[in-house]
Amino acid sequence: MTLGDRLGRAKALLVAAGIATDEAGLDVELAAGHVLGWNRATLLAERNGPAPSVLEPAFSALIARRAAREPMAYVLGEREFWNLTFVVSHDVLVPRPESELIVEEALGLLRGRGRALAADIGTGSGCLAVSIAANAPAVRVVGTDLSWRALAIARRNVDRHGVATRVDLVRTSMLEGLAGPFDLIVSNPPYIAEADAASLPSEVRHEPDLALFSGRDGLDAIRAVIDTAARVLAPSGSLVMEIGAGQSPSVAALVTARPDLQLTGIREDLQGIPRTVVVTRR
Repeated sequence: MTLGDRLGRAKALLVAAGIATDEAGLDVELAAGHVLGWNRATLLAERNGPAPSVLEPAFSALIARRAAREPMAYVLGEREFWNLTFVVSHDVLVPRPESELIVEEALGLLRGRGRALAADIGTGSGCLAVSIAANAPAVRVVGTDLSWRALAIARRNVDRHGVATRVDLVRTSMLEGLAGPFDLIVSNPPYIAEADAASLPSEVRHEPDLALFSGRDGLDAIRAVIDTAARVLAPSGSLVMEIGAGQSPSVAALVTARPDLQLTGIREDLQGIPRTVVVTRR
């Protein structure tokens, strides 16, 4: 059996499990490349040759996990984000492309400021904190989370990308016990209503509930982040936060009800959904 034949059979298995054809093809290549240590170009060049003996049984085990609709990031144990590779596990949310808007906005706000203190509420894998620290050398970041296991993953990513001297990780709710003031707060808080759990894609249900659900209307954590920002942001400091689809009117109302905060921007993701809000302390 050629390598191409083996990859084709694996792709057919994923398609039969309900995964879209293009996505299945990419997943198969990622799994094979992960096992063999090859990039996509090498895989394509070797497709007509025999399947390497080292491919199995690891490749079939990865494909079986993906066929069970486990996210590919968990299957491989890593995910690309902001041109960096992050360790991930079932203890953290899978970093998503739309969350890169937070990093983009944050770096724009920090540009030219020199030294600054930032916080990442609900850091999870640490992808936001690490990406900001790696691209803003004068910034110190505090990442917080309630989960010890999430913080252990974040620590691995902090060490992996060489920012341990400028990223502190703290187990706490929001920023409790941290005085600030902070020049910048970023957060990708849970924002899914508990009643919507049954309608979520199978892949999403593999992710930790703590990082997904936030009360009856999905806004509990967002309210807490806004309250925290009003308390610990420095004057003219900013909050950059991800929100769920359809939540922008509610979030705007929460911010405008605070005389000490001002909504200064809303960014749409590639699907045209308002996804990232920027709030400034007056």
